[in-house]
Amino acid sequence: MAGAPVTGGWPSGGLPLDARRVGSAYERVRPALTTDPLFVENAADFDGDVEELDRRMACPPGHLDAGTLWDWLDGADQYRWAGLRVLADAFAAHGSLRLTGRVTVPEGSLRVATGDVVVEGDLVLEDQAMVLVLGTLTVTGALVGSVWDYSLVAAAEVRCRDGVTSGEILALDAVRCTSALYLSRNDYSCRAPLFDGGVLVDVERSNAFGRVDADKRITEWDFTAAARALGLSADDELDQAYAGRLLAASPSTAPGSG
Repeated sequence: MAGAPVTGGWPSGGLPLDARRVGSAYERVRPALTTDPLFVENAADFDGDVEELDRRMACPPGHLDAGTLWDWLDGADQYRWAGLRVLADAFAAHGSLRLTGRVTVPEGSLRVATGDVVVEGDLVLEDQAMVLVLGTLTVTGALVGSVWDYSLVAAAEVRCRDGVTSGEILALDAVRCTSALYLSRNDYSCRAPLFDGGVLVDVERSNAFGRVDADKRITEWDFTAAARALGLSADDELDQAYAGRLLAASPSTAPGSG
């Protein structure tokens, strides 16, 4: 999205929601959404269905923060992916936010941007932290979600140099990672029409990508192969070791919270 970039900190005020705009956006996207394989395939396996989505979209919260987002869109990750699509249709705006250094999203908090976000450095999410970007999220360094608990990165498109998370990454268009992305553990999934990049390691869980264009993908239950692809020892706790290595390799020039 075009527009003069804004520099500085990432506001922590959440996003006011207008129920009429949410409802109108849902009417526009519902026909395509409810036939999209990324929403409908396997939804029943995770107690997801269109009728429940209809109910949720009819009653959005008045203000979106970490608590109200989860109360509104908890359960199957399909609900959060669908909610991202509706919110992008309703509230996406021109403009961009540019952040420099290592940006840390504190535990249990939400950061929202209606346009694009560029992090010239690393983006780190603490446990239960969430990032919602209605444009493109670009991280020039490492994207590090929680490796112990839940975290959420949701954007129209997610771009990073490399990354690791045991939480969710949701994208409307694509997840692009030029080096290696490790999606660890089996409590959560990632969902996007496309993964594009270097190495994708997801040996422990099922992720919903419409297409994967990776130089290498490790999906078999083989931690030795996964460790080798990530440049680690198989004796390591892989996600924690990889997160530590990524952050040690790209020290922050301006540490602080987003």
